[in-house]
Amino acid sequence: MSEMSQPNAKIWRRALAGGIDFCLVPAFALLLMLVTGLLESAEAYTGGFPYLRVFFLGVTSYLILNGWLLWQRGQTLGKHWLKLKIVNSQDGRTPALWKLIFLRALFFGLPHAALIGFWYLVLIDWVFLFGKDRCCLHDLIAGTSVVPATPVAPEAKAEPQPAD
Repeated sequence: MSEMSQPNAKIWRRALAGGIDFCLVPAFALLLMLVTGLLESAEAYTGGFPYLRVFFLGVTSYLILNGWLLWQRGQTLGKHWLKLKIVNSQDGRTPALWKLIFLRALFFGLPHAALIGFWYLVLIDWVFLFGKDRCCLHDLIAGTSVVPATPVAPEAKAEPQPAD
């Protein structure tokens, strides 16, 4: 079976990979914040909550953790561990990095936004998963699909067992 004809990944595997990334990126951002001291001082909060700094800290963490895998294999750490990858819907090849960063990754923050009351944004993105193609809205916008990283082998033929 070619990569183009591979079925899209199962919803539960996509959700688990997303959950892994959902936990890893903020944990790494916290570590990065502690190491760099970016948001530790009281001055960081004098003008209110530093939304822009937090945003750039999250983007930096996402790129440090996933940038190389996205560029080389079309995977985040969660997708890598669950043996999934992102491919172009048309040709089954790894998408261009700009597509992965500027179209797909824009949606990565939605589950985090849900924690502060914007749950409907996640719902809008994920409701498309239950369609025939099992693609989220961000997949449709970027022209990508998530498929198993290892090609699905055709039914294995039973080979005769040698006689003892």
